[in-house]
Amino acid sequence: MIPHRIFISRPIQEVGNTLQKFVSSGEELIAESLVSFESVSFEKNLACEVIFFSSIRAAEFYFNQEPTIPLALQYACAGQETAEKLKNQFQISCDFIAANAGNPNESAQIFKTWLGQRHVLFPKSEQSLNTYSSVLPIDQRTEIIVYRTSSISRVIEPCDLYIFSSPSNAKSFLENNQLPNEANCLAWGASTSAFLASRGIPVFHQLQTGTLKELDQFLTNFLELKSDSHEI
Repeated sequence: MIPHRIFISRPIQEVGNTLQKFVSSGEELIAESLVSFESVSFEKNLACEVIFFSSIRAAEFYFNQEPTIPLALQYACAGQETAEKLKNQFQISCDFIAANAGNPNESAQIFKTWLGQRHVLFPKSEQSLNTYSSVLPIDQRTEIIVYRTSSISRVIEPCDLYIFSSPSNAKSFLENNQLPNEANCLAWGASTSAFLASRGIPVFHQLQTGTLKELDQFLTNFLELKSDSHEI
């Protein structure tokens, strides 16, 4: 299929270079998150040795309410993209970075080994899948909800390629939309892929590391393949 219109459940400033070039070439891109977020109050000054951030959003909502953190703490996060944002926004260097963020089950086991016997704090959304925390004993983890995710679903024009960045965005999309039979669907990691599969939606490609660099590389190759066959 010729991809003339692509949907991605991310705002335009977070779609990467390849999709920006796609727009520049005269094709249409619908770049829009279908979820919104709001802060949730949580208990402060909780004792821990490590703080784990599954996303930069969890860090933002956490630090908005807990701005002073002991320097002796170590930080861990799910993926290189989150690590880079933590460094840029909060000057935090992570001691553990999940190398394969697109496969959280595998990364959770690696994190468990790295953590050892230390106690870890998980700031999270109420919709968190708890993949990393669930592999740890209850007395070794503290979980706090720091933000709430809500659907802002709307009707999306039919597209040729759909890129879903999270299970919550995919769920919101399906509240008011159906995928055309001939459309391709790309999942941002194993959790998104599993959600789509649970709804009977085939995924033709799954991102493994969950970075914009990986998305750019895949889309560049994918679109060049189409171009080589004279379909673009």
